[in-house]
Amino acid sequence: MSQMINVLKYYLKYKYTKFEDEDRLKGYQEKKLKKRLEYVTEHSGFYNKYKGCKLEDFPIIDKKIMMDNFDSINTVGINREEALSFAIESEDRREFSSKLSGITVGLSSGTSYSRGIFLVEDEEKDKWAGYVLARFLPKGILSKCSIAFFMRANSNLYENVGKGRIRFDFFDIYKDMEENFRRLNDLNADIIVAQPSVLLMIAAAVKEGRLRILPEKVISIAEVLERRDEEYLKKVLGLDVIHQVYQCTEGCLATTCSCGRLHLNEDIVYIEKEYIDDERFVPIITDLERTSQPIIRYRLNDILVEDKKRCECGLIFTPLIEIEGREDDVFIFAEKNGNEIPIFPDFIRRCILFAGDITDYRIVQEKDSSITVYADIDEELRSKVFKEFEKLSLDQGFILSRVRFKSYTFDKGRKLKRVERSL
Repeated sequence: MSQMINVLKYYLKYKYTKFEDEDRLKGYQEKKLKKRLEYVTEHSGFYNKYKGCKLEDFPIIDKKIMMDNFDSINTVGINREEALSFAIESEDRREFSSKLSGITVGLSSGTSYSRGIFLVEDEEKDKWAGYVLARFLPKGILSKCSIAFFMRANSNLYENVGKGRIRFDFFDIYKDMEENFRRLNDLNADIIVAQPSVLLMIAAAVKEGRLRILPEKVISIAEVLERRDEEYLKKVLGLDVIHQVYQCTEGCLATTCSCGRLHLNEDIVYIEKEYIDDERFVPIITDLERTSQPIIRYRLNDILVEDKKRCECGLIFTPLIEIEGREDDVFIFAEKNGNEIPIFPDFIRRCILFAGDITDYRIVQEKDSSITVYADIDEELRSKVFKEFEKLSLDQGFILSRVRFKSYTFDKGRKLKRVERSL
């Protein structure tokens, strides 16, 4: 079967497979889980001893466990050090079409030591391409469509999307952005895919008249999309919805529906929810499709905020209010009695939101619990931001540490994190 026909097959499957109710979805997930666990325990040395076990009997793992046991977890016989060297060399050469033993190898962002490695077989690439196209193509797979994809590193996984009448153009964010903008003007893409920090650069260029583009769809990836940034992008780019893909090394976990709400992709991932409070949870994911690098009960350190309201789009997949941030970016303050109190990233963002019109900023809690606000703002706005932190400390009952202000800087080679705790 040709690759294009295979992608089309999966496009049709994911586009038109519907779940009328939660029982139908649950039954589908149970069948997929049974099949996946049978395969994994047969072909993965790490999971071999769990043959015949139920999902809840499998260990919960994280990034460290995955990387420490990379060789025995994957089912395609690829060595971790070999894969890491191969992927780093590809990034250094900025050449991403090669495969290692017929397998696509990629890296998540981060330092070389902590970077995650992902492996994808050709069949899995076709499934991924079919799924993404089913979720986001505005006019269907047989219509012409041009996609501009901005990212740190290209991959033949992403280029797999560009088939037939679909044109895929990779824009390297390490290159001069003005050069990228000239290419984007010439292309006038139907769909633009980029992280929020790059989308904000694109919006600024549109506002200043340096870019003349009319995309049908804009898709935010890789970083947390702040609500204020989302509203700004919609206004400048003339769109009703900024779509999001919650995609990481461990899989495509959530996408935006036609109503503009983010839903977990529960037809391709099974998610156990480790609740922090009534609406916030940390996801423990099991991928229902991948076999080369099994993702079984993988605990992310992201904080997702569940929306209890059913979506008007008709999808029964769990809707999300937002991806709030990383679990390790929850700020920790001392109470007067000496106990520690966690303050979620959304509360920190509100201190900026309520202070006034501040577009570019980062807030970092240092190791000594002090706060550094990176923003190019005047004394009046600084005073308002400080007062919002004082109000938050009174409302939540914690001792406010020192707050200092520094100039805003952004490194386009790393993910933008508006709220971050130094570890």
